Amino acid sequence: MILSDERKRQVVEIAQNLIRAKSLAGEEGAAAQAAIQAMHALNYDEINVDALGNVVGILRPTSAASDAGESLLFDSHMDTVAAAGAWTKDPFGGEVSAGRIWGRGASDMKGALAASICGAAYARDDRKLKNAIYVSASVNEEQIEGLALADVLEQYKPSRVVICESTDLKLSIGGRGRAEVFLTVEGVPAHASTPQLGVNALKQTARLILALNEWQPPHDDVLGYGIFEPTEIISNPFPSVSVLPDRCRVRCDRRLLAGETENDVTAPINKIIAELHRQDVTFKARAEIDTETIKTYAGATRTALKFQPAWKMDPQHPFVSAARQALGNPAISYYSFCTNAARSAGIMNLPTIGFGPGSEHHAHIADEYCELDQLWGAAQGYYALSCL
Repeated sequence: MILSDERKRQVVEIAQNLIRAKSLAGEEGAAAQAAIQAMHALNYDEINVDALGNVVGILRPTSAASDAGESLLFDSHMDTVAAAGAWTKDPFGGEVSAGRIWGRGASDMKGALAASICGAAYARDDRKLKNAIYVSASVNEEQIEGLALADVLEQYKPSRVVICESTDLKLSIGGRGRAEVFLTVEGVPAHASTPQLGVNALKQTARLILALNEWQPPHDDVLGYGIFEPTEIISNPFPSVSVLPDRCRVRCDRRLLAGETENDVTAPINKIIAELHRQDVTFKARAEIDTETIKTYAGATRTALKFQPAWKMDPQHPFVSAARQALGNPAISYYSFCTNAARSAGIMNLPTIGFGPGSEHHAHIADEYCELDQLWGAAQGYYALSCL
């Protein structure tokens, strides 16, 4: 199927409406309304909003006799990160120029949401559906990947899942997971003029960070390294004047490989901590995976461990083979970042692929954009996948 000019215009218009709806995590209400409005305009058979605020549109085959019982879900998250940095475009203008659509979320991932809403509906309009199609606009993904989508998966029980995160229109069949690790380093307070009377937790933290910098995380042939990077440090007391800090907490980002467990994440760190303690009995620290509570725009709260597992699909899996054929034999790829597939594939073991417009490298940047050709190509791809 090649999109008509009218359908191309509609995809762009819906993407613009979504970009113009500011939607930080927990503040997606305006974007949810834009998604609902688009689904209504495309005559979705059913549109639901769950307790968390996830929007799910349902399309059914035009003939009940066509339903083979293999439902498919397309997922895109509505939330974005803040529009930080030096923008030369209006981050919420949805400007179309130079063959691109610009704005926060254009690539990550309101363009994909618009394309999936449209592509699936066009397949239904052309009487191509064989199975029920669910299109979800999920919430709070930027905080904890997959936590909100879990409710959608449990309620609708799709047979197969398409994560619409950016792939440059390649077919992604795996992705790294993510854990947030907190290092807590203990010291002994003292006046800064007599540091020998205490233990400076900040200096001890520096020792630990340098030791961890020498540690090599595990490697996977397709997912790469399980990256470990410190991203934040908070000392106590803060602010501190002439006082040795008695505690430091360091947030670290750990990218996970397929099959890694919580213990696989913390055990190597605690081994390094034990060695530093052996060398210096005043060194005291611990590593643990963080827990976070999210609050959605609908007022619901959820608490979860910030451990989202990696996933890989067999390249010969029937869903992968069928999707690749439907999409015109695109290149196989793997996500380097974590996505909602951590839930669908990593935890629930549902057959899952990734396919979406734009590049991973365009996510979270100033002057974020999506190429129009990619936006339209994604809509055509979602149309083709809807026909499986």
